[in-house]
Amino acid sequence: MFKKKHGYNRYITPPTKSHNSIRILFLLLLGAVIVIALLVGLWKILDEPSSSVFFEESSSLSSHTSDELPDALDRQQRFVQTPPSPQIKRLESRVCKGDTLSGILEGYLSPVEILQLGKACKPVFSLSNIRPGHPYSLTLEGKKLTDFEYEMDDRSKLVVRLDGKGFHAAKKEIVYNIKREVVQGSIASNLSQALDDLGQGPGLAVMMEDILGWDVDFGKDIREGDGFRILLEKRFRKGKPAGYGHILAIDFHNRGRNIKAFRFTDSKGRTSYFDEAGDSMRKAFLKAPLSFTRISSGYTNRRFHPILKRWKPHHGVDYAAPRGTPIRSIGDGVVVARAYDKAAGRYVKIRHARGYETVYNHMSRYGRSIRKGVQVKQGQVIGYVGATGYATGPHLDFRIKRYGKYVNPLRMKSPPTNPVPAKDMKRFQHESSLMAREMGVPLAKKHNG
Repeated sequence: MFKKKHGYNRYITPPTKSHNSIRILFLLLLGAVIVIALLVGLWKILDEPSSSVFFEESSSLSSHTSDELPDALDRQQRFVQTPPSPQIKRLESRVCKGDTLSGILEGYLSPVEILQLGKACKPVFSLSNIRPGHPYSLTLEGKKLTDFEYEMDDRSKLVVRLDGKGFHAAKKEIVYNIKREVVQGSIASNLSQALDDLGQGPGLAVMMEDILGWDVDFGKDIREGDGFRILLEKRFRKGKPAGYGHILAIDFHNRGRNIKAFRFTDSKGRTSYFDEAGDSMRKAFLKAPLSFTRISSGYTNRRFHPILKRWKPHHGVDYAAPRGTPIRSIGDGVVVARAYDKAAGRYVKIRHARGYETVYNHMSRYGRSIRKGVQVKQGQVIGYVGATGYATGPHLDFRIKRYGKYVNPLRMKSPPTNPVPAKDMKRFQHESSLMAREMGVPLAKKHNG
């Protein structure tokens, strides 16, 4: 069909010299532009190091999968954008007279939030019962309250936390550092003064009476020359003394008697005090319903009545004490009367087991929740010393009946309660021997520790 001439299609114009020159010039210009662009880019890289770092980081990120990329970016954003944590402050103080929960928290919570906090605490501790002198603390993150703590007593505290879900209240034990110590001394006038002379707190005398109160009447039995040794726990908090823990053992010399008591927890977790033979220090009745008083009038069939001005039987014991001194039930029982009588004034009558009945006369006022039919525990406060009825001054007229007949409270012997269980006796003997050795007190030879 078509024929080629000199190897070219005859319909295509063959190249000329001018065409070749233009092509070479174009290629040279293109190469120059590329070289200039590369030089400019290299200059910028060398002049700005941060661009190099960003390029490397971008290249590194681009090598990750699409699933990993958002996490890496999030980490970078958090590192760059997250503001510093708010400053945490802990404010400590004590409840002052007249303080209320609203007054303490009004600068940190709204009235609605204070009501919510009180409601959350109610199953644990009612904040309407906060008392002057008790410590509390507030924890703040910036200006936001996150924690509130109130010490209910010297053993436990209320802890309230605030988070996104509201207020959470719990009761927690206060943690102390404990140091064991032996305290020993002799009595010149009374136990409280002897302990005070040794630099001990007034609470220690009360603790001793709680243990020995079934065997020693601290208002009547104490004599000059009586002595004691006590192994006890002293508590420390933040490096400062914080009262007493438990009395671990006592060796008490009173009117020629030697009374020992050891704290012991049996295999069922029950803790009490026992003598060296393993018999309980706790008896059915306390020796006296008052602490550290004097007897102003004893049990007798013939006494001249200071108000009626005639001779009458006095089938009770009068304990002279300051007005308002707490009166304790000497044993477990049921209140069968809480009334007023012209002669006895305000009085409480309690029925106990084994036909016993106790009467407490001339009270200034009754204890909380004491009314007819209420169960009371040994040592529970049932009223306070006064001078109601026929009384020349504040005192307690204390009486005991058994099967309807009066008995002398000062001569009544009360049987002990449960001793150390037989299966725990060997462990008790070992532990009590160690405590006696720590006090420097010998035990009976038959005591096999």
